[in-house]
Amino acid sequence: MNRTRLVGPLLVLLLALAGCGTGQVGTPDLDRARIGLDSVDGRVGPLRLLSVAIASPGTRGSLHIAGNSAALLLTVANDGEADDELTGVTAGVAEEVVLRNGDDEPAPRIEVDVPSGGVAVLREVTGLHLELSGLRETLRSGFSVPVVFEFRDAGSVTLEVPIHTYTDVRPDRFTEPAAAATR
Repeated sequence: MNRTRLVGPLLVLLLALAGCGTGQVGTPDLDRARIGLDSVDGRVGPLRLLSVAIASPGTRGSLHIAGNSAALLLTVANDGEADDELTGVTAGVAEEVVLRNGDDEPAPRIEVDVPSGGVAVLREVTGLHLELSGLRETLRSGFSVPVVFEFRDAGSVTLEVPIHTYTDVRPDRFTEPAAAATR
């Protein structure tokens, strides 16, 4: 009988002690882990940056290989009384961030109007979007990277932008022959 009285408190003590340790060994890449986050929001002055994310090339665990590019998707809402403009974006993981319209050549510079009371939508890889060009390292979905957004009037803001996965692309889309894909 004395044993059963000791087992309960001993289990509680063991569970409490197990919760005290982190059990993680830190590496630079793991510091960027944000498992479960698909996007992030931010604010600078009257501007709200909404659903900011780096698109992943496929299923969870997919990679953007160093040297390649990755789409940076977001919407900017202007709650202010004056127009503003997105004038620059930088990310330490890329040689440059460019403005693209689908597969067209990148614009010579980033100039995206954000009208008063309106929005600038940079969400579609087939339309207007930003792109991290010349990746300096491999990016994996489930992690995040710091990105600086600069606006003409509102100033700048740095966000930890998560890399997410596409959920609306069939897994076999990239393996079908071209003729089958146009059916």
